[in-house]
Amino acid sequence: MNSRRFWLSKEVFIGLAVAFIIAVPVLVFGSTKVVFVDKDANGSQDGTSDHPYQSISEALDHIKDGTEVHIAKGTYKENVTLPKGVKLIGTKKDRGAVVIEAKNDSRPTITMKHQSELDHLTVEGGRHGVRIVEDSKAIIYDVVVKNSNRDGIHIDAAPLNKKYQIYIGKTDVKNNDRAGIYAEKRNIVIMDSNIISNDSDGIDFAAGTKAWLENDRFNDNKGSGAKFTLDGANIWSKKNGFRNNKHEGVEVNAYGVAGMISFKKTTLVNNDQYGIAKIARTVSGTRAFGGIVLESGMNVNNISNNTFGNISSILRVF
Repeated sequence: MNSRRFWLSKEVFIGLAVAFIIAVPVLVFGSTKVVFVDKDANGSQDGTSDHPYQSISEALDHIKDGTEVHIAKGTYKENVTLPKGVKLIGTKKDRGAVVIEAKNDSRPTITMKHQSELDHLTVEGGRHGVRIVEDSKAIIYDVVVKNSNRDGIHIDAAPLNKKYQIYIGKTDVKNNDRAGIYAEKRNIVIMDSNIISNDSDGIDFAAGTKAWLENDRFNDNKGSGAKFTLDGANIWSKKNGFRNNKHEGVEVNAYGVAGMISFKKTTLVNNDQYGIAKIARTVSGTRAFGGIVLESGMNVNNISNNTFGNISSILRVF
């Protein structure tokens, strides 16, 4: 495949996708039902702006597919399951103004079903901060996910077509007790986000994942900035930073099935082990690392000042 042509088509696709995400609420707002939540509300409650519900859970009990739930400033101690096609929206001016904090830390703080969306708020605590269930498309935009007991965002498996794509934009995922983002086999876009200071890896993607990562920071994690399985992968990294992680900048594991991970204008510096570690998990995995592509020329990467070295030889772990 011509690498240059692929990058161009990807850039055009992402630009159109983001424009679509921004434009759709404007185009369909007139036909979208809106309900309101305010923890400090008094009197009768019917979800209107004059009589909002006091809890998110109560609002969700009274809505249908295609509803926007607008939440007033405050901390809401709840575990919430978003039904299909529902958007949960906080305060655009300050995503820290609306905090959804787990009431039960043995469950995810927010569970997202197909075509659901989170915007402009903070998610705290829970078994996972956010869990996206299998076969579900979801959007997380301008959100903070922090202090969960396991993964900040845990993504169950789904087919790789765009119908089930996960989009995470302008989001901070930090201080979670396991990975910032863990994904089973998925189609994922992460842009303009910070996945930092998590107790394990910044992101951990299973075999077969298709991902586009652009202008993100995977820094200061206690594991690696990213952990990828090469087998069946199609992962593109553009203008991302992997800095100051306690293990690798990026750990690539191979079991022997072909895959591709490409780095363009990516920075991997000051990690406590390798910038990129190549780990063979089987004998056949030792022959798979031709699928790691490092762009050159104007698209060259900065891989430097990593303690064990910038790119490892093949490390056999079997």
